[in-house]
Amino acid sequence: MHAEPKATPRTPLLPVDDALALLRERLRPLRTTERVALPDAARRVLAVDVRADRDQPDFDRSMMDGVAVRSVECAAAENRLRVVGESPAGAPYAAAVEAGTAVRVMTGGVVPPGADAVVPVERTRSAEIDGGVLAGATLIVEGPVHAEQHIARKGSEVVAGARVLAAGQRVDGARLGVLASFGVARPEVVRRPRVGLLPTGDEIVRVDQQPAPGQVRDSNRWSLAALLDAWGAEVMHGEVAVDRKDAVADAVRHLAGLCDIVVLSGGVSMGDYDLVGGALASLGAEVVFHRVKMRPGKPVLCAFIGETLILGLPGNPVSSVVAAHLFLRPALCWLEGEAGAGWRSVAVPLTAPLHSNGPREAFLPGRWVATADGSLGVEPVRTAGSADLAGWADSDVLIRQAPLDPGAEAGASADVLVWTRR
Repeated sequence: MHAEPKATPRTPLLPVDDALALLRERLRPLRTTERVALPDAARRVLAVDVRADRDQPDFDRSMMDGVAVRSVECAAAENRLRVVGESPAGAPYAAAVEAGTAVRVMTGGVVPPGADAVVPVERTRSAEIDGGVLAGATLIVEGPVHAEQHIARKGSEVVAGARVLAAGQRVDGARLGVLASFGVARPEVVRRPRVGLLPTGDEIVRVDQQPAPGQVRDSNRWSLAALLDAWGAEVMHGEVAVDRKDAVADAVRHLAGLCDIVVLSGGVSMGDYDLVGGALASLGAEVVFHRVKMRPGKPVLCAFIGETLILGLPGNPVSSVVAAHLFLRPALCWLEGEAGAGWRSVAVPLTAPLHSNGPREAFLPGRWVATADGSLGVEPVRTAGSADLAGWADSDVLIRQAPLDPGAEAGASADVLVWTRR
């Protein structure tokens, strides 16, 4: 097959942070929201603030298994009270606690009127029976007892009308529980970004095929699809685009009409068969940047067709995954209006040496390791290069290394990228 001429010249190498700034400036957040069933809200971004529909707790709640008492009657080392009933969770004791009496109460149960303290069960014993406290029994309470101990008063955590979750927060397990606690059965969330995946190259064959010499299985698609699913996107799969500019252009045009982001894998370098740049030029795409001063992933390309982001990732599997973490994940958050989310560099001690770096900023595989003193360290993961996805799979963090960094010995600090959120 003869190579087609390319229409994309080399563009200046941009530092990673500059490229991200350009992408964020150009990207327009999604405006469409929807209400979803509570289980479907996980990993979605809230479109509106959520406010408490009632006080939390909405009654005086016991924080211990024990007995509810009047503290004024429990100032001595031992105090005798008569048990007149119980208040388990969900079945409050109806009457008030009066002088000389106590009510057995369980964790989460309503503290009866008249009581101003809860005494843990281990600080009580019955004068009449062994192994329990029954209604009518005389109870010995160890004192002194302080007013308000082990009671969560009505509204002490949240008052009705207070904001409990903010628009722009992504829903995780704890936040899903908050929604449930305040009766939000159908939260309003930002529409999931639709991301089209488009592998390119004559050499790519199906996963279930035996590759001929020079061919590779379609692996990048599934690495990226798994990441996108974890990041809350809706994935659309395109067929592999063969090495013809018109074929790439047609595939991009089709997905761009359906998706918020089109992610191409391969074809973004400067070789004779790297046709993505020319295909985008034929579509009138607005190129934001093409080439970033990083390794791996230097050829990454960012362009727009209308408001659809076209993100071209290198074909080497590791380069593709690294570029997806650095550019695709933030892009999804900005599209959804997720507030405060992004990569932060954190200094972490090395548990093994870090080699010196060349002129481009490096993003290297690492894994968390417990050090001898029990603290957390990071160990660089050695791989055979940007095609060694199997080696990369043994890592769980990115180590960020500055250009021309001389390297470091074990015990020195390295910058580790940590994804943070609001």
